[in-house]
Order: sequence, then C-alpha cells, then structure tokens
Amino acid sequence: MYILLGPWWFGVGWLAASIASLVVAVGAAALAPKLLSGNPRSLGALRLGMISTGLAVVGISALLFWLVVELLGYSVSLMYLALLAAGIGVLQWLISPYIINMMYRVKPAGPELDWLRLELRRLAERSGLGKPPRLVVAETDAPNAFAYGNPLTGYYVAVTRGILRIMPREELVAVIGHELGHLRHRDVQVILALSLLPSIAYFIGRVLVDIGFFSGMAGGRDRDEGGSAILVLVGFIILVASIVLHFLVRHFSRLREYYADAHSAMVTGEPRLLQRALARLHVAYMNSPRLVRELRRQSAASMLLIVSYFYQPDIDTIVEELKRQPTNPLMELFSTHPPIPKRLRFLDALRQSLTQG
Repeated sequence: MYILLGPWWFGVGWLAASIASLVVAVGAAALAPKLLSGNPRSLGALRLGMISTGLAVVGISALLFWLVVELLGYSVSLMYLALLAAGIGVLQWLISPYIINMMYRVKPAGPELDWLRLELRRLAERSGLGKPPRLVVAETDAPNAFAYGNPLTGYYVAVTRGILRIMPREELVAVIGHELGHLRHRDVQVILALSLLPSIAYFIGRVLVDIGFFSGMAGGRDRDEGGSAILVLVGFIILVASIVLHFLVRHFSRLREYYADAHSAMVTGEPRLLQRALARLHVAYMNSPRLVRELRRQSAASMLLIVSYFYQPDIDTIVEELKRQPTNPLMELFSTHPPIPKRLRFLDALRQSLTQG
C-alpha cells in the first residue's frame, strides 16, 4: 500500500495535515455562533473563563503527550523536538523587542510627552508594578498603543504618532491603563507559555505522520505496516488536537484583552474613557483603509495591539451605536482580540458591577 504512494509521499503528509486543518476549522466555524454569542458579564465570570480555558489547553496537551508515551513509549527524540519548539518560542520572545523597535522605528518619548510619562508612572504605581515601563513613541501613522518587552530588555509602553494626533489626553491615559494591564497580568509570558503547547503538539504530530509514511514505504511486512499505520493515526489525532488547542489559545487571548480593559477601568476609575478611546480608534480605521493596511504590514506585535476599525465628532453617540452592533463570530474565532462592540458591552457590565459593589 505504501509503495503505491512512492513519488508523492513528500506531499501526502502536508496535504493530509492541511485537509485535517480545514475540517477542524470548518467545524469550529460552524460552532462559533453558539460559542461566541456573548461576552463576560462580570469580572468573576471573566476570571472563571480564563481559568477554565487555560486548564483546557493544559489538560488536552497533557492527554496528548500521555497518549504518545502510552502507545509509542518514551522517545528521547520526541523530547528533543518538544524542547526545540519551546526554545524557538522563547528565543522569539527574547528578540521580539528588538524587532518591534526596528519595525516601528521606536524612540524615547520627548519632553512634549512629559505629562503622559507622569500619568504612566501614576497608573503603574496604582497597578502595583514595581518599576514603571519606559514610554516610547513609534513613528507610524496608524493610531495604536502596545506594551512589550522582557526581563532582558526591560518593558515598554509604546504610543504611535497616529494615536497622539487623534486621541484626547484623558482617553489616551485610559489606553495606557489597558497596556499596563497587559504588563501587570504578564499576558505576553502567559500566552507564550500556552501557545507553545499547540506548537509542540503540531510538531510531534507532523513527525509521527512522516515517520509512519517513511517506515511504511521502507518496510514490506504486515507487522511493519501495522506499526506504521498506528504512527500515522496517532500523528493525525495529535495534529487535529493541536488545531483545536490553537483556537482555545486564541480564545484565551481574547479573554485577556477583556481583563486588560477591566484593569484600565479600575486604575482610571472611569470605564467610559476607555469606551470612548476604543470607539475613536474604530472610527479612525473605518475611515482610513490606508491605516488598516499599514497596521497589517507592521503586525509583529499583533497579540498586544488594540486593533479596531468608524470617525464622527460625537464620540459618545458612536459608543452607543457600536454597543448595539452585532458581531461576526467567524471573524472573532480567528482573532486575538474581541470585537469592539463586545468590549464596550463588557465595560458597561463592569461599570454596573463596580457601582453596585
């Protein structure tokens, strides 16, 4: 059977993996309207969602690795493969600040932003951060802000020239509060750790599928073909599971965005400020496709960005209109950020809970 695959064997594994990815993606898209119909109704519900999603990723990953060891036995080569995948992820995290600085042409904030630097220090102190991150400016017209860094390079909060032009001071302070939430919650490290699990699972699945095809082609006995079939089957199971894990990590990332929104609301004391800022960013991108293209080109920090898309003078009216807008579950499924309308509704629910508390 395997000999018939002969010249095509190199493409078979990748084709099969692509088909499996498509099937899982279509299945997830079909379930998306039910899974993503609502948004967290309270801070407690949000924390419960984050804990359960994180445990699901860890639990499924542990089950997959147990399956490999139970069926195939302990393999030093597989352990090395897992360490290689983890090492690549950690290396990317360590060098990413240098890449971001280069791509965004980042430079220290000048004296004209001393007021924002003071606000950042004040909010950092209220956030419980021992040392405030450095404020830097990214030379791009795309209105945006993001936090990044690691213990080797230090931590930064960046604002772009675009956001400085369109954002009133009090709203920009709320955006800074959101970014400090990412640093306070160690979102980069947490999401990196979780995202390594699907990557490791995918690499192991790919290796098992390839080894199965290799050994099946090389061997001619039924026993060899039976063992090869098991390798291929286990590899496909792990491949499909790694795709499910990928979607779960995306969902976890969206929950962390809500968590950073909640942090901004609590350290500034006014959720409405962040709602106005999000609506203003939404407006700016909706009215400028060029900014959208620029932001997509500079997507190295996409997991940290406040990505939005609408601009009219009465921003409060826009906030209320956006709250009523329906969202596209399919687009949300593949995104690291929740849709703006859902973030605005979450901040409303948070404000009510804070008022009642």
